Amino acid sequence: MVAFKVGNEEFCLDISKVREIKEMMPITRVPNAPDFIEGVINLRGQITTVINLKKLLGYYGDEDLSRKKIIIAEVRDEIVGIIVDDVSDVLTLTEDQIEQPPKTLASRVDVRYIKGIAKINGGERLLIMIDLDKLLGDEL
Repeated sequence: MVAFKVGNEEFCLDISKVREIKEMMPITRVPNAPDFIEGVINLRGQITTVINLKKLLGYYGDEDLSRKKIIIAEVRDEIVGIIVDDVSDVLTLTEDQIEQPPKTLASRVDVRYIKGIAKINGGERLLIMIDLDKLLGDEL
């Protein structure tokens, strides 16, 4: 898993979906795009959509993208860039470190895109495991 931050929260993605991690680069805005789509980049000759995960998840505020990272990932056979605040590390998780979201959360929040919640360091650190195909599937 690749662990990253969005705001003060930590998330992780299956490393098999991640192609590379890039420093912020110039993004070309696309007219009339939803607010979570920052625009497109030229990634070695391939035009690639860049999504601001913070906006997609409903975290707003900090608009300075200069210090952010772009995770280049594969989502349903498409390559996309995903802007995150920072990439923290690469983790190997065991099944006993992963729990399903609590039922009380599932009744109030759309948890379809949450694969589980990973407990690191005996549960001191919690990471929300994102299913990119489900999170971005309807958006692409």
